[in-house]
Amino acid sequence: MTDDEIRPYIGKPVRVTLDDGRVLAGTLHADGGHGHGHIHYAVISDPVREGGEKVVETIHGGDRITVIEDASDDPAAVE
Repeated sequence: MTDDEIRPYIGKPVRVTLDDGRVLAGTLHADGGHGHGHIHYAVISDPVREGGEKVVETIHGGDRITVIEDASDDPAAVE
């Protein structure tokens, strides 16, 4: 997907399908300050265990994302 297609979802709960078939759910964040030609995205979700740390999956460039969906109705996707 392009950065323009992804941009409306930044800061919102999403379900993301990656080019390797994995599906991630959480709040989408973006960081373009790495200076090497693409934006880094991160999907951040609640800890797997109570009291644990949030789970962060970094995605190097929007071309890794094949599908993005609004997941605001999914409590598991809300950070």
